[in-house]
Amino acid sequence: MIVVSFYTDPKTTPAPQMVLKTLDGGTIDLGQVYGIKPVYLKFWATWCAPCRQQMPGFEDIYQQYGDKIQVIAVNIGVSDDVKSVGDFVKKAGLTMPITIDDGKLARAFHLRVTPQHLLIDNNANIAYVGHKDDQEFHQALDKVIAEKASGKIINNPVLAPKDSGYKVGDSLPTQSFSTIDKQVIDLRFHAKRSRQVGLVFFGPWCEWYLETTEPKTSQACTRVRELLEQKANSASIEWITVSTNLWSSLADLQDYRRNYGTTLPIVFDEEGTLFKTFGVNQVPTIMLIDPNGKVTVKSSIQDDNFDATLENLSHLK
Repeated sequence: MIVVSFYTDPKTTPAPQMVLKTLDGGTIDLGQVYGIKPVYLKFWATWCAPCRQQMPGFEDIYQQYGDKIQVIAVNIGVSDDVKSVGDFVKKAGLTMPITIDDGKLARAFHLRVTPQHLLIDNNANIAYVGHKDDQEFHQALDKVIAEKASGKIINNPVLAPKDSGYKVGDSLPTQSFSTIDKQVIDLRFHAKRSRQVGLVFFGPWCEWYLETTEPKTSQACTRVRELLEQKANSASIEWITVSTNLWSSLADLQDYRRNYGTTLPIVFDEEGTLFKTFGVNQVPTIMLIDPNGKVTVKSSIQDDNFDATLENLSHLK
């Protein structure tokens, strides 16, 4: 796994205000918590092996410190939904507040791996970011709990509402992508353009890592990759693949291309900008844009029309 430090000086990085909806139908307004008590956000997924390993200890922390720190389990929402999360919570016996992210929190806190611990201190600043349940984390946890709170609400910047990104029917401006081979792809949409553009958002870990823990998504990633290789020289669609930055690096993408023999251009969304701009939070996700720049298809593994989308694409020349 990749561990990245995003905050050169965490003590000067204010945590954004936001209102979170919990799995039980409640809400948590962090704007009413900052300054009153510290906050512990734990990002996780039901199919993440180390996340599952850490859950008993996570529950112990909530049981021991739940009145001294606002604990929130943030399911990242990738290949998870209310049912899968609810089933896991029941089986694992979790009792802390749980929210399912739509990509907003992951982008706000620069998520790159799961599990990820994020501690916000009594000054509403980010005090710790890490992924291990180790001594360093527990020392940081004890420290933010021990610090005296002012008892006054701190008005940090409010997280802007999530932009849902491009939807079917929207028109795209000219797009420019840089591939992992440092090639620039400029897409200019106009009436005389003959080909559609196909964007496929994926993760290089999807097929092998999810093979046993989330086989449906793993199989979908395999189906998409194999279909695209068959259509690589399509006369009607120019295909471009875009990799998530979650659990991914340039080296991972080079290994992915070598191991699977892929030939299509690969764009590494290292800062998560493209996933945000296009409103993508699932892998795989397929988007089709017509020659005039209009989005005609947007379908992910969690959409009911995903199988039909792949079937339609299989018949295109």
